[in-house]
Amino acid sequence: MLLLFSIRMDMSQNKILDLYTDYLICTTGLATATGLSASLDYHLSHDKVTRFLTKLNGDPKLLWAEVKSHIRKIENTGIGYLIIGDTIEEKPYTGQSELVNWHYSHSKHSQVKGVNILSALIRHGDIALPIDYHLVTKSTSYMDKHGKTKYKSDINKNEIVRNFIATAKRNQVKFEYVLADIWFSSSENMDYIHKVGKKFRFPCCNHQERIHKRRLINREIVFN
Repeated sequence: MLLLFSIRMDMSQNKILDLYTDYLICTTGLATATGLSASLDYHLSHDKVTRFLTKLNGDPKLLWAEVKSHIRKIENTGIGYLIIGDTIEEKPYTGQSELVNWHYSHSKHSQVKGVNILSALIRHGDIALPIDYHLVTKSTSYMDKHGKTKYKSDINKNEIVRNFIATAKRNQVKFEYVLADIWFSSSENMDYIHKVGKKFRFPCCNHQERIHKRRLINREIVFN
């Protein structure tokens, strides 16, 4: 997650960032400020780690500014792939909010409570770097058919994916293919990718693929 953030830091904060990053990479269990403090024999207080983390301000534009020069170095080293990620950082014991909410987990086939993060990586050869992300917030309430209050986002995931692609094009990121999971294989996404001159690789059922091929052939679009 810390790759998603860029802030101005003095030497003390840089050191905390390095330590916390290493801690996240190495820990196999629950990562907490207290856990980091304990791993350092309490030479760094957990309160100081917590204060440091609360000052982090995430912004996709800051992420792009951070990785742009690295992207330019690798984007001529082979075919470029824009890879769409969808993950949930589970927070079962955290109070519900716009950010921490219930989301459908495709790996667990059930609703889980946590932070839903959509991300876009650009991959050339063996190197993949993040270029965009979106934290799903659910701020609009509604009543389901059972009369229970639920919450939804004002923008759906397929729209977010198209925004990722549009931003990558605007930033002149070089890529030929968009790779994503099956729940992103909507006709709107496929049509949009063809419209901007790119190709896609989505897993999809045979029936869905046949229907879309017919639609594309009728519109004289080549299916890739």
